[in-house]
Amino acid sequence: MFYIWFGICFLCYFIRTVFNVFIFMKNPLAENKIIIHLIYAVMAILWFSWFQICFVDPVKIDLPEWVRILGLAVFILGVFLFIYSHINLHGFQHKGEFIQRGIYLKIRNPMYLGFILWIIGFPVFMHGLITLISSVIWISFIVYWKILEERDLERQYSEYREYKRKTWF
Repeated sequence: MFYIWFGICFLCYFIRTVFNVFIFMKNPLAENKIIIHLIYAVMAILWFSWFQICFVDPVKIDLPEWVRILGLAVFILGVFLFIYSHINLHGFQHKGEFIQRGIYLKIRNPMYLGFILWIIGFPVFMHGLITLISSVIWISFIVYWKILEERDLERQYSEYREYKRKTWF
């Protein structure tokens, strides 16, 4: 079952990555409402399948309890950062403006950072070795999304390079 969920998760990451490339290339499909809703569904499936691989990971590692608790704390911090930054973004966002307030004052991509933290923390908590190792794959996708997004923002906003210099991740 693990490998089926792993394949579904990988496919969803790939689809999301293609969508991000479409956004970067200004492909009209990236603005299609139906496609956007499908991408939301793909992301839900991605998260669900990723959690499934954590639960059914066939190779468990024996970790001290304090390391597992630390993994849980990193996971919770990641989820909090993801949700908090999402709320911050939608609370501050005005059409045609990039956000430099709230958490975005210090971290350029707090949602991606939160996602990365939960991708690392939960497998540690669940003591899943393959899922933890596969984090390298998932994080690579996320970093690629970040790179595309930042290149696009640099094209759109002259002040973005200065913002990048002042902020982390």
